[in-house]
Amino acid sequence: MTSDKKIAVWTGIFFILATAMGVASGILLGPLLGGPDYLLSMSENSSTAMLSTFLNLIMAGAVIAIAIAIYPIINRTNETLAAGYLAARTSEGILLAISGVAWLGLASMGAEFIQAGQPESSHFQTLADLLVSSSTATFTFGANITFGVTALMLNYFFIKTNLVPRIISIWGFVGGALILILGSMKILGLPISSIEVAFTVPIALNEMVLAIWLIVKGFSSPAVK
Repeated sequence: MTSDKKIAVWTGIFFILATAMGVASGILLGPLLGGPDYLLSMSENSSTAMLSTFLNLIMAGAVIAIAIAIYPIINRTNETLAAGYLAARTSEGILLAISGVAWLGLASMGAEFIQAGQPESSHFQTLADLLVSSSTATFTFGANITFGVTALMLNYFFIKTNLVPRIISIWGFVGGALILILGSMKILGLPISSIEVAFTVPIALNEMVLAIWLIVKGFSSPAVK
């Protein structure tokens, strides 16, 4: 296996790992934060919250690993883009990690809330709401806005170099634009319920197709020489 093929395989693996860990983390965390009594839920299910956070941290690490793995390939033709992509992916990973660690804070706060006798009117709920709001905003900046920027950067590179089939790179570029728009709408407080799935699915599917292509086929040889 050539060095370029190894890079392609590891890049694909990290894409799959990041997606799998993100989905698993969301499945575990969603029910805990979905109701009005999420402080109690987080405290009573602290082990689940910890596991979700752990998976989220793996996702954050995998996101950064994607950029590290593919850096040599991008750097051959565009040093500025390579550095920018690495910086953006690192920022994305850090934002995702910060949002995940905040969930552990909710679990700890929930335990204190229970010990205090679950007062109906207290600073616990106010602080918890603030923490959830901050964590959600941080996650949105990481998982939507910064992620959208990195998708645009990577697929722009693929379009220019033909490292992967053009249909995959154009699909990824459009998907990146959609997720970036979605994240911007979230931050601005605009309604997104009717478009969230439609704006999220394209890039999610694209990354899995890209990952499989990289693992099975690798990069187009003429483009990386």
